[in-house]
Parts: sequence; C-alpha cells; structure tokens
Amino acid sequence: MSTKVKAPETANHEPSPRVATAVADQRTAVGVTAPVAPKPWQTRRFQLAAGALIALLVVAVVADNLVARQYTPEGAVRDYLAALAAQNGQAAWSDVTVATPTEPTAVSLTDATAFRSALGVAKPDIQSFDIIGASSSDSEQATVKVALRTSAGTKQTAFVVERSGDRRWLLYPVWRVVLTPALLTFNLPNGAGPVAIDGEKVVLPAGQAVVAVLPISHAVTFGATEMLAEQKISVDALGVGREAIAYTPKLSDAGLVKAKSSVATFFKDVCARQPSAHPSNSTCPQDVAADITYPGQWQLVGDPNQDLAIKLEGQSLNAVGHYQMVFAYTESGIKGTNHVAVGGAYAAALQLTAGDITVTKITRADGLTALDRQSGATDQAAQDLVAKAFARCASVSAEFVADCPQRAPDAVITNVRWRLTGDPTVGATVTYSGNTGILTVHGNFSMAVSYKSFGQARSRSSYVTAYDAHLFWDGQALQLVTIEGV
Repeated sequence: MSTKVKAPETANHEPSPRVATAVADQRTAVGVTAPVAPKPWQTRRFQLAAGALIALLVVAVVADNLVARQYTPEGAVRDYLAALAAQNGQAAWSDVTVATPTEPTAVSLTDATAFRSALGVAKPDIQSFDIIGASSSDSEQATVKVALRTSAGTKQTAFVVERSGDRRWLLYPVWRVVLTPALLTFNLPNGAGPVAIDGEKVVLPAGQAVVAVLPISHAVTFGATEMLAEQKISVDALGVGREAIAYTPKLSDAGLVKAKSSVATFFKDVCARQPSAHPSNSTCPQDVAADITYPGQWQLVGDPNQDLAIKLEGQSLNAVGHYQMVFAYTESGIKGTNHVAVGGAYAAALQLTAGDITVTKITRADGLTALDRQSGATDQAAQDLVAKAFARCASVSAEFVADCPQRAPDAVITNVRWRLTGDPTVGATVTYSGNTGILTVHGNFSMAVSYKSFGQARSRSSYVTAYDAHLFWDGQALQLVTIEGV
C-alpha cells in the first residue's frame, strides 16, 4: 500500500515552498542525496569573464611594450625618418628640435616653414633604413646609428636624440631628434643672378657667404640674367656638416657671344700690340722662351675661343682656353724676318654685370684639358710644308737666313750660295703638343754652301744638320712658323 501525496500548487503551478521542503525531507529519509550547488568560480560565466580578463591583460602588456618602444631614442629616429621618406613635414617636424648653427651665417633657413618648403620641393633620397645601434651618454641624450639605403647605395649616419621634458599620457618620455643645421658655402661672382633655396629667395653678397639649412635635401636655384643662364642644383645635406655649393656660372647665349668677343678683342687690341718678346705676364700670357731683346710684333693665330670654357676662381669669373701667337722681329745680320711660335693655356678675367662682360686681363693658366690635334694637321701635310720651306731657305743668298736652320762654317763671308742635297723630310718625325697647339717636325738635312772668305772662294757644308720645324693649325690649314737648327 502506498500513500500518494499531491503537492498543492501555487498560482503559477509550481510546488509551494512548504511542499518542496517536505519532498526533500522524504527523499533524505529514503536515502536519496540532494545535488550540491557549484562554487561561483566554477560557473561558465565566471570562467568566460576570467578568460576575457586574462586576454585583456596580455593585450595591455603587449600594447604597453609597443607603445613604450615608440617612446625611445630609436623610436624617435624611426618615426622621423619614416616621416621624411613620406614627405610628411608636419609629422617630421614634431619629432625634432633644432640646434644653433655652429658658426655665424649670412642667412638661416631652419624654422618649420623652411622645413616644409624643403620637403615640398626636394624628396629625401631615402629608400629604406635600419636602426643598427644606439648608445647613451646619460639618461637625457643618446646617439642612434642608422643604415640608410639611397639611390647611390647604402650609407651610415648617426642621429643625436635628446629627452624632452614632455611625457605622453603621463607615462612615456618624449624623445626628439636634434638637427644640427648644415652649412652651405656659396661663392658668387660679381654680377651673379638672384639665389633661391627651396623656392625662398635669399640675399647673398658677392664672394663667400654661408647659409644655414636643415640637414635634409634642398633645391638651390641660381637665377638668370641677360649674361647668365639659370641653374638648379640639388643638395643632399643629410649627415653633412658643411658643404661647398659646386656652382660654376653658365653663360647665356648672349653672354657666351659677349665673352668670346671680349676675349678675342683683348688678344688683338692689347696682347698683340705688345712690342716686347717678353710682355708683362700680369696683363698677357705670351712670352718667348729665348732671350730676345729686339722689339717686334705679335700676331694672333687661329681662334683663342676654340675651346673656351668658364671657370669660377674664388670670386673671379674666368674664361679659360688656349691661344696661339707668333712673335715677328728683325735682327741685324739676318736676312728677312724671324718668327717664333708661342702657345699655351690662358685665363681671361671677366668683369660681369647684368648686361655686359668685359676682359680686364689675360694670364697663363695650368691644368686645362689639352687641345685635340685637328684631323687636317697630318704628318704628310706638315712634311710637305717643311720641304717647300727648305727649298726657299736654299734659294736665299745670305749667310744667315731668317726662319732657316743652315749655318756656314766660316764667318764674314760674301757671295753665299746654298744648295739643298736630298729630301730633308725623309726619316723625319712629327709630334704634337696639346698644351701649346704646336706641331713639330724633327729631322736631318744636308745643305752645301759656296762663298768667299777674305777674297778666297770656298765650298763647304752647313755645320748644323738637324732641325725642328714648328707649325700651327690656324683654323683652316697648317701654317709653318719657322725652322730652327738644333
């Protein structure tokens, strides 16, 4: 027989608390164990929350490490170079502090405006970079070494980084790259055009002037004048302490015409009118090597502008090239006019204004590229001229003949007759000097001579038997200057 007890229900059809207690007591009485309630940390909700908290802590630690890595000397350099490569002037400027130039300057372009202008017109030559090391002298300053890959290859440089007084989020120290201005040295001639750096016009005096710029890439423009052409020069000042701007003025078409005309005019009107074989070298470049005291006349041969170039020497603008001149003079006892070939390099000092170029002096120069031998100046052409000249030398009835090599064995002779034997160009050698433009034919000759000495007829031979003939190319053909005995 069993007793069934029907539990009264509440309004929502659930057993009342009193009945539930009775049922529990009845189960205990018959040996049924009641289930144990789980601990709070054993619940799924707690475990999910704990897992999320651990994940957040891991993320927070990683994030803190990443953020802290940014606020280091290496991080400051990394951010700065990345901003430079991206031409992000605002970001790059926020990473730096600018030191005072190391010496007085005529102009200083080292503020934020100059920085943005430079990045706007000249992209830094940074393809990639690697931080290769850092060292600290104290807690406030560090040096970071970097390998930069550029279009010209990889180069190493170092950046000084200083700890500022700022902190990010009150935790992380802010480091800034210290930019020491690069010093650009300009050397401008009188009459040079206006100068602009990264589009900013700067007023510089003639001669040497120093401009402080930030150590990044810059575009330097030398403005045009009527005599000078515009020039643009790129300057990579990254890692540079001081750099001379390699500027050699380039003449405009009108300026080149004017310079050539002025050089030729000075040679003709000043140098060619010097009466001495040894003019003052402070005015003109030519000088005869031999000790000639006789007055004479200089003649310009060919075009002194054939290889004209413009060079800047200090503050002076020079036109450089090669000249060829001949000094003609007469000497007592020699029949005819003697000639001496002189050639070499010259530097003509140019006086430059906005609309004119004049020459103030022409002096000797060294180190110029040698003149090329003209294709028409062949060995055969030179030898042909020498052979004709020897025939002329033999036809002159005189003891001493100008520009001829023969010499009689006796002195004070009369009724002189010369006779050439054989071809003086057989076996002759031809050499060319690019420094002087002189072509030299060297050979041997045989010339008989008959004459009277103190009333007695004699027949002998020239005691000089070797010669050097000197020739110039006059722009169209070879020109024989003289044949001298050696």
